Amino acid sequence: MRCLSIWSLSNHFQKKVLPSIKSNKKIKIVSILTNKNNHSFNKQKCYTDKKKIITNTDFDYVYISSVNSTHYNYSKFALENNKNVLCEKPICLKIDQLYSLKKIAKKNEKKFFEVIQYTHHPLFLKLKKLINKKIVGKIIKVESTFQIPLKEKKNFRFNNNLGGGALYDVGYYPISSMFTLFESKKIKILKSKIIKENKLDIKGNILAKNECKIIFDLTWGFKSSYKNNIKIFGEKGFINVDFIFSKKVFQGGKIEVTKDKKKTIKIEKFNQINSAFNNIIFSKKEFFNRRFKLSLNILKIIEKIKKK
Repeated sequence: MRCLSIWSLSNHFQKKVLPSIKSNKKIKIVSILTNKNNHSFNKQKCYTDKKKIITNTDFDYVYISSVNSTHYNYSKFALENNKNVLCEKPICLKIDQLYSLKKIAKKNEKKFFEVIQYTHHPLFLKLKKLINKKIVGKIIKVESTFQIPLKEKKNFRFNNNLGGGALYDVGYYPISSMFTLFESKKIKILKSKIIKENKLDIKGNILAKNECKIIFDLTWGFKSSYKNNIKIFGEKGFINVDFIFSKKVFQGGKIEVTKDKKKTIKIEKFNQINSAFNNIIFSKKEFFNRRFKLSLNILKIIEKIKKK
């Protein structure tokens, strides 16, 4: 059994993550850091001061679901107080912050993880197997898009001061696929385009190439019709997967492989959130090292795009 403290009750957390934690018999929620009154937790578990939550409750892990701009400071405070950290992406907005967390974690013999839920779903795992088996031959090009119709200006994602913007939000996912699915060691950005409104990025696209000469054409954005897709083109055919990144709490999927003819591989419904928690919380040091490197690679690309 692992004892968990929740820091912030975002709408996403309450809608998707919380039901999975409550159903997980290996995890117990012992305290909540929140200013919200409209939640179902016992008031005795709730705190508004992170110093008091550290002093008054005993837990192994913190789960951070606050706005992006607070992720680093919350993670730093938790690690300094000998707590392991699970944080929604992006855990940091700058590379030097990520290295700072690693230094503190190493000193206190603790771990931190940027939660990337889609990598724990059988849909992703099966797709990665097909790629490694070269089911459509050598990969030549990858096209991936994650667009959502989000346009509410009150949402923190439309506030630069809170770490908003489409790049840190939906852009993160197609960018991450270069490393999660293809384990790229070196990425060269050939071209990038960012569309801004009121100095905030709301849409973007990059054309990039890795050391295996795979071309990545990646697109993301707010204020767009919903699209959550990846297409992988090989020498012998192509693979298409919808809903590769974001999913419902309990959702299946399908992988369409087209060579001489189209074949559909169905994936049964699965709770990727529960799987992510179990894989991370009960992981060994090697998993932490791989996850740190993944977070670092993604952040390097994001910083390069922002500088252009």
